[in-house]
Amino acid sequence: MVSWGRAFKAALVLLAFTILWSIIGGIIIIAGTFFGALGAVRMIPEPPYIDVNWSAVGIIIIIWIVGFLVSFLGTWASAFRISTQLAMEEIRKTMPVSAVPPAAQVESAPVPTCPKCNTPLTYVQQYQRWYCPTCREYR
Repeated sequence: MVSWGRAFKAALVLLAFTILWSIIGGIIIIAGTFFGALGAVRMIPEPPYIDVNWSAVGIIIIIWIVGFLVSFLGTWASAFRISTQLAMEEIRKTMPVSAVPPAAQVESAPVPTCPKCNTPLTYVQQYQRWYCPTCREYR
């Protein structure tokens, strides 16, 4: 079981990542709003003296959505990464060192050899018989 200390440490790391992703998303939103606003309104010589460029307003809205998605998805990705890492550390800590014996310790049954040429036989499951590739015969 994860200790409270490790859980709070992971929560602080997640909080730091949340702040970081919020800053990155905020920079995208502010930069998009600033540069989009430069082209969103223009002065014209006759009344009403101001004209709105709706395509620039649409671009600002799209950039806002992108900024919010970066903040939201970055925070969730960080949460998944931190929780997965914490779970894997806990699993490694509780599991035995070697759950599977090394290949050298695994014992296998001896493979029969051909009585004629002494070549190791191959078992063919389809026919449930042993086959000698050298003699090309079933045994």
